[in-house]
Amino acid sequence: MNAPTLPLLSVDNLSLTYAGGNHAVRGVSFALQPGECLALVGESGCGKTSIARAVIGLLPRSTNTSGHIRFGGEDLLAAPERRLQHLRGLSIGYVAQDPFEACDPLTTIGGHLAESWKAHGLPVPRDEAAAQLSAIGITNAARRLRQYPHQWSGGMLQRAAIAAATAHRPPLIVADEPTSALDADHADLTLNLLRAAGTAVLLVSHDLDLVARHADRIAVCYAGQIVEIGTAEQVGLNPRHPYTRRLSLALPRSRGVLPLPLPGSPPRLDQPIEGCAFAPRCSSAEPQCRTQAPPPAAVACWHPPQASAPARALASPRLTQPRDETIVVKGQALARRYGLFEALSHADLSVCRGEIVGIGGPSGGGKSTLLRLLGTIEAPSAGTLSFGFPTRRKRMAGGRLVDQAAPGMVMPVFQDPSGSLDPRWPIWRSLTEPHTLGRWPFNRTAQKQSARQHLETVGLGHLDIEARPSELSLGQCQRIAIARAIAARPALVIADEPTSALDAAATATVVGLLDALAANGTAIVMVSHDRKLLDSLCDRVLTMHDGRLYPDGSNALAGAAALTAS
Repeated sequence: MNAPTLPLLSVDNLSLTYAGGNHAVRGVSFALQPGECLALVGESGCGKTSIARAVIGLLPRSTNTSGHIRFGGEDLLAAPERRLQHLRGLSIGYVAQDPFEACDPLTTIGGHLAESWKAHGLPVPRDEAAAQLSAIGITNAARRLRQYPHQWSGGMLQRAAIAAATAHRPPLIVADEPTSALDADHADLTLNLLRAAGTAVLLVSHDLDLVARHADRIAVCYAGQIVEIGTAEQVGLNPRHPYTRRLSLALPRSRGVLPLPLPGSPPRLDQPIEGCAFAPRCSSAEPQCRTQAPPPAAVACWHPPQASAPARALASPRLTQPRDETIVVKGQALARRYGLFEALSHADLSVCRGEIVGIGGPSGGGKSTLLRLLGTIEAPSAGTLSFGFPTRRKRMAGGRLVDQAAPGMVMPVFQDPSGSLDPRWPIWRSLTEPHTLGRWPFNRTAQKQSARQHLETVGLGHLDIEARPSELSLGQCQRIAIARAIAARPALVIADEPTSALDAAATATVVGLLDALAANGTAIVMVSHDRKLLDSLCDRVLTMHDGRLYPDGSNALAGAAALTAS
């Protein structure tokens, strides 16, 4: 009889409390076998990233920890920093959640990859970095290594981070949202390469469809605990916990049909939780659920339902109504060059009032560049832009005069949400920054009340409005950026991957908000790698590849009309 295989990673009764009293992880236990992929899924702020950072030893020094994290029998929570530095990279690879924040803007991509060897006093293998980038779909890798992070898209930076994490073929990789900025093909390619190497992967992700395809097991996290764990097939096809089932209903499925948001908000983790943490949001909660916490189990629920309730379809009325033909922004033959590199070539696009235009396509294809031109953040190198909202003339370098949107007319949602928030400001100030543009009376008390209301709309009513961005998850920062854009009541929103860091529940909420914003007349141009999401929300979807914009034959109107007719 063969002896059982010892787990490569064992987490036993892990609890984490941050300095502010936020009890981010509460009694989490799981084991990861060699070569296995375990995915942690759940809403933003549920503890996924905290667990990942605990494994890699990157928690703030002020964090109060208890329990055990054993890697190959060694307790990482008790290991000194010097030992953890040796393990990082060689034995445990790490892919950070935010590829922009993980890069030094003054260091080339080649320098970042070389650090994987230099940090351990090892010689940098010749041509190894270029070969790694080529393997994960970066073309012209040798030339790209000489570029800087600002010259790369978020998806390309994410793949560079993965190349660095796998440089030494470590037995374990901790990957925090490693594919959030990648299109579906590159996401599958990346995870296939990770799995093919025989590496064990602790995968943090909000993409339930992706983890169902690649993970061996899925652990569903809620309020700092694991509420359901099982094989990918069990959890993906037949979820048992009410929370997991509501997450699955929040996924975009049909063309022109909005996903179902979850009711309510997660509990505050800086306060005691009585009973089941999900009970206030659960339609099948019973008195016992509100007073007694279920014990840890494969399904941590007192009364797990045996059958799923039928999904309720939400067709957007906006998609079936006559379109307002008033043009908000129109670009003709737009081009943008950076030196000799042409990021955008001869793009034509017009967007009408109340219309949502989706743009898909591979990373580095020019999508973000097009948004910056439409939002007058940058001026085109060639072509013309005309606007249906107030603008002002601005003289660019070289004496060229261009139109720039008047304050508040265009609101961006940037691909790097944490970088778009001032780290010194409390979140209420970022949320109500549009109120200082002169179109609203300036009053601090009223601003704070408005901030609380906007947080409620994006499912963050439990957050402290005095918190700084560094105290929030990337997904929470993304929702704050979206709430800020909505608060301005703009004529045009340019949204660059506005849901890339969001879980299914938060995405469903944001999709509903964007649909309502468009119904009130705001035009929206939205870039996303999530094709199902674009189909469910957008009036039409275009594809961008190698700097050129192509029409796409599919759109959301057909699906919405069919659902309305049925």
